[in-house]
Amino acid sequence: MAQGKAAEIRREEILDAAAALFAEKGYVQTSTGDIMHKVGIAKGTLYYHFSSKEEILDALLEAMGRRLLAEARSCAGQKDVPVFARMLRVLLSLNARAAGGGALLAAMHQPGSELLHEKAQAMILREAGPILSGLVREGNAQGVCDCRYPEQAVEMVMLYVLYAFDEGGEQAARDDTRTEALIANLERLFGTAPGAFAFVGELLAGQEK
Repeated sequence: MAQGKAAEIRREEILDAAAALFAEKGYVQTSTGDIMHKVGIAKGTLYYHFSSKEEILDALLEAMGRRLLAEARSCAGQKDVPVFARMLRVLLSLNARAAGGGALLAAMHQPGSELLHEKAQAMILREAGPILSGLVREGNAQGVCDCRYPEQAVEMVMLYVLYAFDEGGEQAARDDTRTEALIANLERLFGTAPGAFAFVGELLAGQEK
């Protein structure tokens, strides 16, 4: 029992060290030797837990994804909240920094970290898409949305939010034109009445604080 706990702790130490190094140096520039040195372990110990650097990356993304998706599902399940507000809350919950993924987010912006960025974006689109498209269908059933292609519309909005807000950081969140564009796209893609997403700007402003 104690041995299993020690192995679990060592695994988390490796992941923490890798996340810090990926953020500092970039994924490509970080070697398994760098990770071993930072943790203070031998090669055999590292490879006991992970077969490669990419497997470490996958484990980091999986952990971050679990946190993001748990929050997204929680937001989507708040039936006392109007469906439009739940849609936006789900989108905002997909912020990696808010889920303790600040190191990975920094690593995504390092030169040569395209693989990390692609894997993270693919994971969020794959896992969070069904959550949002379910809300769009709920809006269709309520008569507040008129969206013929829920999955495709959700994909378009998610890509916009992931790139324009998450990747752009706080500066993008303060860009009024991007906020206005998001509101316009939400209303058109989801087939809502004008002004249905007018509260988006206020909620985004709250995210900055």
